[in-house]
Amino acid sequence: MSTSMPSTEIAQAAAALRQLPRRQFLRAATAAAAAATAAVSLGPTLAFAAQTTASLPALKFMNADEAAVMQRLLEVMLPTAGTPLLPLTQVPVLQTLDAALLATMAPHILAGLKGGIGYFNEGPQATFGKRFVDLSDEQAIRFCDSWANAPEEPKRALSMGLKKLLALSYFANPPTWAPLGYPGPFTRRSGIPSLGNAPLPKA
Repeated sequence: MSTSMPSTEIAQAAAALRQLPRRQFLRAATAAAAAATAAVSLGPTLAFAAQTTASLPALKFMNADEAAVMQRLLEVMLPTAGTPLLPLTQVPVLQTLDAALLATMAPHILAGLKGGIGYFNEGPQATFGKRFVDLSDEQAIRFCDSWANAPEEPKRALSMGLKKLLALSYFANPPTWAPLGYPGPFTRRSGIPSLGNAPLPKA
């Protein structure tokens, strides 16, 4: 993958990611997180093995290389060690991302996203001479910060979009809510049935 400016497809995918409606995607991810979790037989803690490319979970919409990039970005953007947050090893983030979010994307957006992941992975070559998955934590943080503040719109949008997908996929899993003091949706706790996209009441 070239480190030059991304193709039109990647730029379109980056723009689409930046404009993702957070509430809509969080709702979709939450609904599918249980299914994604159930599909993985990792025992009661849902713990992954050591996170190498070979040990990452088998996914439908991401290949092993793409999953490795997203896993590395997750480790850099959401370090849970020493915090009340649920450890990444106990949350099926990549499965939720794959089954709940990527599965809902239009084919051309998904294709652009996959190209964008590869483009992001090759991005540090110019500065560090290494791919993103091979950077140290310090280097990876510096690279992410540089893209988040880059003058080029596609870089900023892609960086923000990838982080957004991972954040949604992590917090879509209900066990991650307790450390935040969030008891879950009020309607669910109160037994209020969902009306879907019901029209607003008229005066």
